[in-house]
Amino acid sequence: MQIKVFWCKTNAYFAQKWANGTEIGQRDGVLIASCVVTDQAKKRWTKFALGTLKKLSDKEKLYITGCGTFRNGETDPRFFEQYAELLPYRDRIELLPEEPPASLALPTEGLKSKLARIRAKISGADTTRKTVVIQTGCDNFCSFCLTVQARGRHSYRPAEDIVAEIAEYAGQWGKEVVLTGINIGAWGAGTSNDFASGKLPELVDAILRDTAIERLRISSLGVEFLSDALIERFKNPRLHAYVHLSVQSGSDAVLARMGRHYSRATLLGALERLKTLEREDSVNIQIGADLIVGFPGETEEDFEATRSLVERCGISQLHAFPFSPHVDKYHVPAGKFPDQVDEKTKRARLRRLLDAGTVSKNAFETDNLGHRFRLLLEWRTNGTEFSGWSENYIALDRDNFVPDPGQAIAKGNVIVGIYKIIK
Repeated sequence: MQIKVFWCKTNAYFAQKWANGTEIGQRDGVLIASCVVTDQAKKRWTKFALGTLKKLSDKEKLYITGCGTFRNGETDPRFFEQYAELLPYRDRIELLPEEPPASLALPTEGLKSKLARIRAKISGADTTRKTVVIQTGCDNFCSFCLTVQARGRHSYRPAEDIVAEIAEYAGQWGKEVVLTGINIGAWGAGTSNDFASGKLPELVDAILRDTAIERLRISSLGVEFLSDALIERFKNPRLHAYVHLSVQSGSDAVLARMGRHYSRATLLGALERLKTLEREDSVNIQIGADLIVGFPGETEEDFEATRSLVERCGISQLHAFPFSPHVDKYHVPAGKFPDQVDEKTKRARLRRLLDAGTVSKNAFETDNLGHRFRLLLEWRTNGTEFSGWSENYIALDRDNFVPDPGQAIAKGNVIVGIYKIIK
């Protein structure tokens, strides 16, 4: 079974569950985890699907899961109406729900042998890091977001299930776990609109207390859930010193039209607390952000508020994109707002924003030169080549990292050394 994942870690997690833990994974064919985050994302996976369908043998099928096949968390009954280009191949396509039902699970022994074969084939990066979905769905209905229409309402997994999955992984071969979902800050809350009731700090405590995982990374967080309690957890050396926030804009006017629940002042306060946080290992926290340019009505002043946020707060990892009105397939409210920004202006602003991010990234990496880091080694050749990541998400390899003598430079090991530019 070939797997093609489009876009997010949540898609990747559930696609692997289908391929590794069910009889679907033993069939002939291709599994696509589809995405609807932008119109361009829709076009990419549908183009791949059409190309794949034309190459399949008579015994193979195309299996599709992910946001492109969902509506309110269920398989979309209008899928072939929305994706009419796939209708001629309907007999060759099987739509899958997000998570495999128990009836499709492999027998225990079959699953064990399946996993053993997978472990023998996968690369070092796969053996050292695992993504774990802790919640899905969202109740916020931001005006730009199509994902909420696909995934449905907020729900979360029990802590004991999450801890057990991570403990098993850490006990066998894993070094790092990435917690992910659609709105993970809302874990433990009855609704993702109740920003004071999220219990992610308690989940972090349970994972660090009850598992031996060496690194715990938290993926994209809503700013509303970045509480003082959660920020305090980032002092722990086992928690990855990288915080990625779903910021979207630095303009109060744009944030209001997006339906976000925080202000620029709230953003600045949270970012300042992160930048000045003193960790137990003295590692500087790196900050990343999801950002949208060209939202309807965005003026040059609004855009500058976003660009200056990147510059002022040293946001050094940008996931930045032009606003997508979702004119193709299902729509979002903002796609029909007045004062749509033209594509030329969007592209120009995106370039300027990415340039600001590059300046921040270079500055952050320069500030960290000479620091001692623990590199999680994910790739190693038989020669002198190696690569991995520092605990604050700096890419390290033989050109910028000098390991202390006497350490085994082996894939999956955590090695200590100095970050420096090597001539």
